[in-house]
Amino acid sequence: MSGTPALEADSEPSRFRAFWVRHRTLLWTLHSVWALTTGVVVVVLARGRYGFVPWVVLFLALTWITTLLISKGVLRAGDRSSPDYVPGAREETASYVTRTMYQETLFFLLPFYAYSTVLDSINVVFVLVLGALAVLSCLDLVFDRLLNERPTFALLFFAVVAFAAMNLVLPLLWPMEPRLATWIATAVAIVSAIPLSLGQGDRKSRPYAMAAAVAMIAIVAFLPSVVPPVPLRLDDATFSTDFDRSTLTPIDEIGPTAPTPSGAEVLFVRLEIFAPSSVPASVTTLWTLDGRVVRTSREITITAHEAGFRVWDAWRNPDGQLPAGRYTVTVRTDDGRVFGRTALRLE
Repeated sequence: MSGTPALEADSEPSRFRAFWVRHRTLLWTLHSVWALTTGVVVVVLARGRYGFVPWVVLFLALTWITTLLISKGVLRAGDRSSPDYVPGAREETASYVTRTMYQETLFFLLPFYAYSTVLDSINVVFVLVLGALAVLSCLDLVFDRLLNERPTFALLFFAVVAFAAMNLVLPLLWPMEPRLATWIATAVAIVSAIPLSLGQGDRKSRPYAMAAAVAMIAIVAFLPSVVPPVPLRLDDATFSTDFDRSTLTPIDEIGPTAPTPSGAEVLFVRLEIFAPSSVPASVTTLWTLDGRVVRTSREITITAHEAGFRVWDAWRNPDGQLPAGRYTVTVRTDDGRVFGRTALRLE
C-alpha cells in the first residue's frame, strides 16, 4: 500500500503525454486558428499605437534567445528525423514561445508598414512578405517543423523580422533619417543572425546565410524603394489654384474631381507628412499628368512630427491654361522610397 500513491503520481505525466501524443495535431491546429484570429485583432488594435513600438525590442530579444536554443538543439529530447518522435515539454514550450513572439511582432508591425506604403508602388511587396510570414508563423505544425529542422530557414526568418522591427523602432528612439535607420537595421539583423548560423555546427547552411546577408545589403544599397520609409506617412493633401505662402494656406481649393478652373495656369498642392516623433528626412515630389511626368521637385529637407509637417509645391503649365486630365503627386524620400500619393481629376 505504501507504494500506491507513488505509482499513481508517476502515471499522471504518462497519461497526459499519451493524451498529448494522440491529440497533438488537433490541438495545434485549433491553436493555429486562434493565433491567426488574435493576429488580426493585434493588427486592428496596433493601429496608431506607436507608444508600444519599443516593446518590439523585448520581443526580438526573447525570440533570439529561444531561436538560438532551438538551433543548438539543447532542448531536444530525441531524434526529430524519426517518424515516431514527439517533442518533449521543454521543446514544445520553447517552440511555442518563439512562434508567439514572431506572431505578435509581425502582426504588430504590419499596420505601421501599411501606413508608409502606396498600393501601386514596389514597396507593397515588402508588406506582402511580412503578411505572408505572419500567416506562416500561425501554422504551428508547419512552422515548428521548419524552425526545428531547417536551420537556414530559422536564420533567414529571424533576420527578416529583426530587420523589419529595427527599421521601424530606430527612428522612433533616436531622430534619424529612414535611410540611416535602414542601414543600421540591416547591420543589426546580420550581426544578430551570426550566432544562429553557428547552431548545430551546420556548415551547409552557412553559404546560404552569407548569400542572404549579401542580398540584404544589395537590396538596401541598390533597390531601397522596396522597403517602406517607416514611420513617415502622408496624412493629408490639398490641391488649389492659389496659395498663401506666408501661412501655407490653400486658396480656392479644388478636388478630388472638379471642372478645369478658367484662366488658371498654376496648380498648387499642400502635403501634410506625419511621423509619431521628430524624424528628419529629405523628400521630393513627382508630378504626372495622365501618366506623363511633368515635374520633379528639388529635395526638401523636413522634420516630420506628430503635428504634421506641411510641404507645398506647384506646377505651372508652360502652355498656359491648365489642361483637363488626371494629376498625380507622389511623395518620395531622397533615395526613391514612395510613401504617399494624391490625385486630382480636372474635367
